[in-house]
Amino acid sequence: MSEFDRNVIIDTITRMLARREHSVLEIEQKLRQKGVPESDFMPVVQEFVDNDIQSNLRYAEARTRAMASRGSGPVKIRGDLRQRGVDEADIERALDEADVDWYQLAFEVKCKKYGGALAQDYAQRMKQMQFLKYRGFAMVHIEYAVQGD
Repeated sequence: MSEFDRNVIIDTITRMLARREHSVLEIEQKLRQKGVPESDFMPVVQEFVDNDIQSNLRYAEARTRAMASRGSGPVKIRGDLRQRGVDEADIERALDEADVDWYQLAFEVKCKKYGGALAQDYAQRMKQMQFLKYRGFAMVHIEYAVQGD
């Protein structure tokens, strides 16, 4: 690899990280799409990780905040982070450190879609529960939201 190629890779990664946090997997995928050989970019990506310029934990924390602010629950967030190559320890830490009351968020998401009143019948309650499950909430959060406790 020439010095120019290395500088182009460094510049590309720097521009990506300047916009928002990215997971290592996302960076690797984007560099592959640009046609950069893996043997050329892997050492550079590792330097970014070693120097704490790129951090999967920071990425997980930012992604958790963003998804929670859009009404996603912890189950959905966990799955999303796994797909993006974040390890379980970083996922758990990001979810634990998130300043989110998952019970309250589930209730707010339910109220936004269905209003604050309790479901009148079994079918309506199941519909609300399915909606919250789709949004990625755990069953304890869903039960809290639909029972109005």
